[in-house]
Amino acid sequence: MLEVKDATITVGGQVLAVGLSFMARDGELTCITGPEGSGKTSLLRTLMGFLPVGSGYVSVDGELLTVKSSQAFRRMMAYLPQQMEQLRHQLEPPEAPTSKADDYAVWGGGLSLKPVSETIAAPLSPEEILRLAAETLRQSADKQIIIADEPAARLSSEQTMQMLDLFRQQAEAGKTVLIASRKPQIVAEAQQVINL
Repeated sequence: MLEVKDATITVGGQVLAVGLSFMARDGELTCITGPEGSGKTSLLRTLMGFLPVGSGYVSVDGELLTVKSSQAFRRMMAYLPQQMEQLRHQLEPPEAPTSKADDYAVWGGGLSLKPVSETIAAPLSPEEILRLAAETLRQSADKQIIIADEPAARLSSEQTMQMLDLFRQQAEAGKTVLIASRKPQIVAEAQQVINL
């Protein structure tokens, strides 16, 4: 379970949230939604411990998450970034990777928030995005918290439902699932919606 209590989130001097409180429970889908620029990605980065809260707190299973303690907590988390191209190496045979796994790791040892390499020019197809999401979640079987940033942004309605099925399976396995999304299908299927 992940809890946010009376949190203020500020990025670059801009206040994105004040007094934000919610609990993302094990076995449930929690959707963070809001217009573009409302702070969805910044909130996810705060929940992963990359950004501090200005006031209030974030806790994981009752333990306080801070920037200093976050690396240990991220070992409990799997992350699907908005730019899924960052994980492209997982779709390639091990003999011929075009990007380094340690640069774009899903958390075995940590996550790099570096920008996508310019050498990764071609965007992933919707089918590749789905396959990559499934593979990332398969490799994250030991992770208790799943965090995804706009995972269905480039998917059709039918593909969005397939992506939702992947997340439902994670929730049914007792995991905490947080998805940042503006897609109505995802918002409608969530047990809890946090509107920024």
